[in-house]
Amino acid sequence: MATVSYIPTSKLMSLLSAADPQKKLNVRIINTTRLVLDNDSFQTVSQIDFTNEVVLGADDAPAAFVPPAVAKASRKSGKYQVVVEDETVEGYTLKEVLGACLKALDRHRPGTLEKLARIKTTTKRIVARDPANLFQSPELAQEYGHKLENGWWYGTNNSTQETIAWLRRATECSGLEWGVDVRTTF
Repeated sequence: MATVSYIPTSKLMSLLSAADPQKKLNVRIINTTRLVLDNDSFQTVSQIDFTNEVVLGADDAPAAFVPPAVAKASRKSGKYQVVVEDETVEGYTLKEVLGACLKALDRHRPGTLEKLARIKTTTKRIVARDPANLFQSPELAQEYGHKLENGWWYGTNNSTQETIAWLRRATECSGLEWGVDVRTTF
């Protein structure tokens, strides 16, 4: 089973800043899990490893510096809406609306959850048949894994930005178009 690598934009920006504080290097993609930062002479200065979310030196050794911390995204409650084709899904928390939207996408396009279960960021996936497979640390499933439906579980430890990113990925898996077939008010 193929795994798709994702990294939050804020984390990537933090790693790029740490690897190139003077903003003078060039970025080169070498594979699905690694970027290389080269100088103007095309010599590798540092690398960014998506799998471990770390900056490495040119020799694959850990960099001598630590990337600055990424600010935590806020979690808030309110009224959230997502429109999936002709169906409006609402919730008062991100957790509620994420679960309802995942169910709606799978109802509209059966097989969406199966496809989404194949996607894993460096530390978690959003849906799984076994709650222990939701997080890199299976013990987190007890607190943040919740039943969805038909034997599916979903992870609820998500910021607003992460929730939107998962909804976009789920939309892609369903074959629908984000912003057209699936829209949100948050």
